[in-house]
Amino acid sequence: TTSQMISNETLFASRKWPALEEVLQTLEEYHPGSTKKLINSLIPRPTQGMASSMIFYLSALKGGDIKLWFGENLQRLVENIRPSLFSRIKEDFISISKMIDEPTSGDWRVALIPVNTGSEIQQIRLLFRQNDNESDENVKSDARFIIDVDLTKFGRMQIDGLVREKGKSLDLIIRSDKQLNDTMKNDIRSIFVETTNLSGLSGSVGFQSTPANFINIPDPTFNHEIGMMV
Repeated sequence: TTSQMISNETLFASRKWPALEEVLQTLEEYHPGSTKKLINSLIPRPTQGMASSMIFYLSALKGGDIKLWFGENLQRLVENIRPSLFSRIKEDFISISKMIDEPTSGDWRVALIPVNTGSEIQQIRLLFRQNDNESDENVKSDARFIIDVDLTKFGRMQIDGLVREKGKSLDLIIRSDKQLNDTMKNDIRSIFVETTNLSGLSGSVGFQSTPANFINIPDPTFNHEIGMMV
């Protein structure tokens, strides 16, 4: 429907998830004591446990069933308190899960990941693709991923990664609206070198800004709703 198409487009374009925010507000209203712990376990946070939380969310997203993410108890709770709201977030979850299964322009698959910053729910866009159509086995194993975020202080940033040589090489490009200062660049380089050394990887990290030349794709939910590719 047209309203669903607009809603889906907003999830990608606005980097917001209104239904999820309403779920959290509703839980805070009805069960304030347990909400914070629940939110911290459900939505990835920029802490040491962020990677595992993201993997759990992505696994549920791949399954296409919000119960895999919410769990049976939370699903029943939200459904009982606000049935219409649960229907909305369930539809959102199904739409977002389709992005992983159905590649968009340029064979990109997309995952929209909610992140709890402490003050609000923000969105990370994870884009990824693999050279499955290549005949050369070495090139065929290459994979590319892009982590796209919009930060309050630094503006939009992309971490563009290329994995090559059957997972033995990783090259990164950090794109940013604003040019990063030398201290930040050196800190990123140090973290990259430390990580690649521990993992036994080779590779490099570079920076690009003004212009950042961001990788942009059409809204994948909009394309799926109207049944065409751009």
